[in-house]
Order: sequence, then C-alpha cells, then structure tokens
Amino acid sequence: MTRTVPALLSDVIAQSPRKGAECVVLQPRNGDRVALTTWNRTLTIDLGTGEDPDVASPGMVASAVTMALGMESSNFELSGPVGGEFTAERVRGHYWQNAKVWLAWTSPGVAETLPVVPILCGRVADCRIEGGKWILQVRDHADALNQVIGRVQSPYCTYDFGDGKCTATRTPYPCTVTAVTSTFEFTVDEDGEADNFFDGGDVTFLTGALAGIEAEVFRYEGGALELFAALPAAPEVGDTLNLFRGCSKLRKSDDETLPTCLTYDNVINFGGHPEVPGTEKYMKIATPGSGGGRQFAGGTLVGGSEGGLTPP
Repeated sequence: MTRTVPALLSDVIAQSPRKGAECVVLQPRNGDRVALTTWNRTLTIDLGTGEDPDVASPGMVASAVTMALGMESSNFELSGPVGGEFTAERVRGHYWQNAKVWLAWTSPGVAETLPVVPILCGRVADCRIEGGKWILQVRDHADALNQVIGRVQSPYCTYDFGDGKCTATRTPYPCTVTAVTSTFEFTVDEDGEADNFFDGGDVTFLTGALAGIEAEVFRYEGGALELFAALPAAPEVGDTLNLFRGCSKLRKSDDETLPTCLTYDNVINFGGHPEVPGTEKYMKIATPGSGGGRQFAGGTLVGGSEGGLTPP
C-alpha cells in the first residue's frame, strides 16, 4: 500500500528516518476530537482532511500496525494511563466505542504545524482497562466487510430511533440529578411528564465523571429513573444530562401511551414488515379431521375450519 509523503518530510526521512513520532486523532460520536502523540512534548499536526490543525498531547503508546491483505482488516492498539480524557468511566462506558481514528507519522521540528504521513484510518472496535491503563483496539474500514450485511425482516422497526434512516427528531429534556440510589437508579428534576413516558428512551450525561456516557432507560416514574444496565460509576447529585423519549418500534398501537411511528408522524419511514407472515403462519400443517372435510352441498361450500390448517 503506497503512502504520499509531503515534500517537507522527504529530506528528513532520508537523513534520519528514526527521528519521528506517531500521532493519533480520535473523534467519538459527539464530534469532539482528541489528539495524542508518542513524542515527549505537544505537537501541532495537520492531517490534510480540511479540519483545523490538531494539537497532539504526549501520553500514548501505539503497538505495531498489522497491515492485512484481502478481506482482513489492518489493526493496531493504543494505550495510556487512565485519566484526563480517558477516565475509567468513559472507557468502561464505551464512550470511545466506534470512534473515528486517524494514525499518522511525523517528524518534530520540521515546521510549526507539522505535515504527516498517513498510515491508517479506521474505528475503535474494542475498549477496555487493564492494569491501570486504557487500551483501544483500532481496525481499518475493511473490518466492515466482515460484518453481517442485510436487513432482518421483523414486524418491529429495525432502525435506530433518530438515525439517518428513521429521520425522526429526538427532543432532549435537560435534567439535573437530584438523588442517587445506585449505579442504575437515580432521580432527576424532570417531573412534567407522566410515569412511563421515558420508558425505552435513553439518557446522555453532559457533565461530571460520566460526561458523554449514554444509557438506556428501563423505567421512569415520578422523576426516578431505572436503567437497563448499570453505569460504569454512580452519577453524582448536580450532574446534568439530556433525557430522551424512546420509540416502541411499532408502526401504530392501540395503547396511546406507547410512542410509535404514528406518534412521531413518521410512518413513511417505518422500517418494519408487519405484513410479512411469521413462523407461526408458515409452520402450520394440516391436521386430519380439522380442516379436510369441506364439501360442496347444493352449490355451497360447507364444513371444515377456516383455511383448513391448524398448529401441529
């Protein structure tokens, strides 16, 4: 695989190819960018992507890059001490999961804003903490070719609520934590909505140690929230968050308390297939004596059950 080397770096590489530093820029789902380098001081780098130059801070160790051919994905690992942007809460809370990653090489001192040699572009596939350090595993875009592609037919909508295929607008309800029971139970100052209004929705923390962490709501009652899974750490009183209502994944429902595509006036983008027969339909078989006795009598079809099929 070829790499384009900026002219400014050509002479430096020819004279001293080992005098260089690796730099990584990470961009999680909220759009914020964090830059790191293996150099022992801060470097300002230009990835050449049209974005403003990134200021890379020291405190990162990068493994050797495994370059793959064919359908396999190239990969490497980043690691560093827990703290700063890489708190235990963020790493364990999957804040960095699926973040965009750019890996590049540069030579410090070439210019004030350093040009780089691109090495790999991909996403964070796994994040974990081991022995007091955070570890991010990065794979390039070829990894997408190893994923299951296609849609599952289901009576429920298969899109994520609010994504590009759903197109519905999610309305945030700003809240503040007022009491904490555990890592998955706490109370907020939102009391303007009825009980169960936010069931199946989610929360996104804005401040505190859990800033940027998202979690799914299991039950909402009088300002008290119960989550489906425990947070990496308990929130603190005063932490702010956005509370979002969810979607039942149904096109419509007789239960007016359930939010559906009809509730959000978004039926045209419904991603389910309720008209497609399920296994309970096509796995039925004929049972002797229950549906085979229909006959014509005087020009009229009589006898037998509807359809002549019953479950085995």
